[in-house]
Amino acid sequence: MLDEASGFGYREESDLPAMLRSVDMLLCEVTGPLKDRCGPQARVLTAEVHGDEVRGLALCPGKVLRYVLAARNRRIKTTEMLRLARSSRQPAA
Repeated sequence: MLDEASGFGYREESDLPAMLRSVDMLLCEVTGPLKDRCGPQARVLTAEVHGDEVRGLALCPGKVLRYVLAARNRRIKTTEMLRLARSSRQPAA
């Protein structure tokens, strides 16, 4: 099977890292670094392969994150998309 590689033609599937071949393997590879960075309650919501990166959304306690996992070095970058704010209102007397 051939996959498009960054819009520069085609390459054999065997050139792709093993983590990009199976959905289950992909989720396992993302979950590990995500839990290391955000804690054990972090959950993967979406995962999409974009060339040599895996991108998606994750749910952590109190926030939604966007992540990018580099396939070659397994480094994950996260960006906070939404955070729950604490209420600043005082209850009525």
